[in-house]
Amino acid sequence: MKGLEVDDKLSSPGQKRLAFKCLPVQIKDKRGRLIQVRAYEAADFEALHEMYDTFEPKGLESGLPPPDYQVRLRWLNNVVSELFNVLAIYKRRVIGHSALDLSGSPFCPEYLIFIQRGFQNFGVGTALSAIIKKVAEEAGCEKVVLTVRTANRRAIKVFEKVGFAFCGGIDVCRDMELELKPSKAGGRKP
Repeated sequence: MKGLEVDDKLSSPGQKRLAFKCLPVQIKDKRGRLIQVRAYEAADFEALHEMYDTFEPKGLESGLPPPDYQVRLRWLNNVVSELFNVLAIYKRRVIGHSALDLSGSPFCPEYLIFIQRGFQNFGVGTALSAIIKKVAEEAGCEKVVLTVRTANRRAIKVFEKVGFAFCGGIDVCRDMELELKPSKAGGRKP
């Protein structure tokens, strides 16, 4: 894919390590906490798994994260092996996770994001979404799509700040898309 660099030496089996100019980065949330935002690495699995084990409420957004421990473990293994993952880390603890499906057509990858309570409403979700937007542009994507519960006003507000707009009909869950201007230079790290 355009704009990507693969480093198989840093990858776990079945997962490619992709590098982008916009990562890693440090952000400051509205409380002044410094949060490291970087690409997921295989060594992060336990910390990410712990985030989802303590995440509440489970199963609220399209059944994610799955409430059942074994189902959640299989889901997370699939996410980290199939999607490009970005972590938000505060004091060595994963407090946010976003992922983008870059495996299929680069024209419309699907996006997901989860932020731990205690870090919601402090700009972390907006910052992660803006970073994923840059990742998608560097990858040469033309748009990003997501599905959100219509009642999840907090998430919708975050997505709208980054530029997502509703598409399709009104239902319990709605699709949103973000039109992009893909990087012409390829944007990958040397």
